[in-house]
Amino acid sequence: MTAPGDEPQPEPSKSRQRRERERAETRAEILRAARELARAEGWDAVSMRRLADRIGYSANYAYRYFKGRDDILLAFVKDGFVRLAGLMRSSGTSVRAAAAAYLDFALDEPDVYQVMYGLGGVRVPAADTVTEGDAVGLVIADALGVTDPYDDRIARIWATAHGLAALHAINKLPVDRDHLHRLLAASVDDLLRTPPRPEGGVR
Repeated sequence: MTAPGDEPQPEPSKSRQRRERERAETRAEILRAARELARAEGWDAVSMRRLADRIGYSANYAYRYFKGRDDILLAFVKDGFVRLAGLMRSSGTSVRAAAAAYLDFALDEPDVYQVMYGLGGVRVPAADTVTEGDAVGLVIADALGVTDPYDDRIARIWATAHGLAALHAINKLPVDRDHLHRLLAASVDDLLRTPPRPEGGVR
């Protein structure tokens, strides 16, 4: 017997599928334009009017797909954290590999990393991305083999990788990628040699 709510849902009509596909394509086009503008002039230059001009739509039309600038930045933050956690998870089972994947993402996509962490004065509604952001910590926890999300080592490894990436981004650590990876690997190794606190991390 089929439980209420478990009945098979009818397949969306072809016209609805087309509308959804067109909506997804337009959203993607707006996001591409936002990233191009941010790369050229910085995230402060991103506005609904500038984006509308860039893609040939009216500002009112763009508002049909995003509530405003913050909504666009939020889309980048959420997507960035999802992709970052995915890359870390697919890098292997070691903490070293996960941390290296984190650093590579920050170096390969500095514009997205900047908006994810609010670097350079970029302000985003970070409270709306807690779940996506926490996924990064969960990958580190899995690599460590711990179940306590407050284990000190999670925060220390995350902070080390982020610190190196952030210092490099503002040119306070002007070394090449290999050097950054050596610094990160040495720091991770040092952290792993330190036994966790018996009572767990700070809450």
